[in-house]
Amino acid sequence: LKYELPFGTLGLGLVLIGVLTESVPLMFVGIAVWAPGAQCWNSTAQVVIADSVPANGRTKVVANMTSLRLVANAVGPLLQMTMLLAMGKNHWGNSLLRLVICAGCVLWPGVLFWTLKLEDLPALEKTAGGAARSAAGSSFDPDDLDRPLFGIAIRWWLAGTLELVTFVTAIGAGMTVKFFPLFFRVDYNFTPLEVCALSFVYPLSIALMVQVCRRLSKYLGRLSAVVVFHFFGTGCLWLMCYVRSLYLVLPLYLLRGALMNARGPIVRAIIMDLVTTDMRGRWNSIQSLSSFTWSGSAALGGYLADIGGDYRFTFIVTAGIYTVSGLLSCFLFFIYPSEKKHACQARDLSPVQAVSNLHSSPSVVATNAAGGLFGIEGQQTPRSNGGEGTDLQSLGSRSAS
Repeated sequence: LKYELPFGTLGLGLVLIGVLTESVPLMFVGIAVWAPGAQCWNSTAQVVIADSVPANGRTKVVANMTSLRLVANAVGPLLQMTMLLAMGKNHWGNSLLRLVICAGCVLWPGVLFWTLKLEDLPALEKTAGGAARSAAGSSFDPDDLDRPLFGIAIRWWLAGTLELVTFVTAIGAGMTVKFFPLFFRVDYNFTPLEVCALSFVYPLSIALMVQVCRRLSKYLGRLSAVVVFHFFGTGCLWLMCYVRSLYLVLPLYLLRGALMNARGPIVRAIIMDLVTTDMRGRWNSIQSLSSFTWSGSAALGGYLADIGGDYRFTFIVTAGIYTVSGLLSCFLFFIYPSEKKHACQARDLSPVQAVSNLHSSPSVVATNAAGGLFGIEGQQTPRSNGGEGTDLQSLGSRSAS
């Protein structure tokens, strides 16, 4: 996490200079420097969390941290709204948006300070008494996970399929999520203030739904909750493809994003429970493939929007991909082992709460608030947890240019 700071600082500085000088190539270089460091942060932070909490509290900690991070993401647009109202301006102009975007860099020193204060601790399973505690609170029976299927342990079939579902979902999400801001600006003539308001409400709705999904997973089971939320979110996107009234599109948009992204923390918690401690770091690096696909498929989404002449054409393609990935996840029910009830309920969370306080420290809050203000995604997005990700904050620089 600390080694990422120089890359993040350099990338942020290059983007800032690019925005001030209106140099698009410099902005691209800055993002290229920022992105690898951000991905390293995403993967490493999740592994640290998985290594620091007993299995029976992992789902709750990941969900709580995600909700806190999303609240931090909402701070950026809120401050942008405050700036726009204070200046009494509300138009799509480079001079105005440049000032609003650059305001986010003032929070970066807080990221540096609080990240440097973190201490490197050994994995819980490798500490005195930690292995016994982790085994006692394990979500699954080890014998069930190590049972071979076609010569491969069940744990790897489950983890691999979940990553495949995340990968396929990322293909569809990248084609559409990047264009939601432009969709509202072009089709419904949203002003900068209205886009900021939408950017403020959107992560809050996801943060709330994350907690709903976590609680429902206690009764439905974690896999069932993930699949149910996936299909309901996909249904909302299908409706968005054909509904025209803004009074219906807005609730569907917020509900769709909340449902699709709320499942992310549950997915990551399941995968971390399946993967052995010595493999978590390497396995979590697979996320970079989904992240790359999520970003790269935006080019295909733009191409399809040009062909169809409407962003809704891209929405239809994405909804079809979501449907396919949802059906893929259904196959998991045939091999998914039963979970111990305490694994989801996590009654004894004294060490978990301590770790939760550590990882929901001001470093995470400041980083994501800075990302929301500056127009760069925060260090961890719902996509990095297995969700689809958001990209509302970056509308200003794209639409103005």
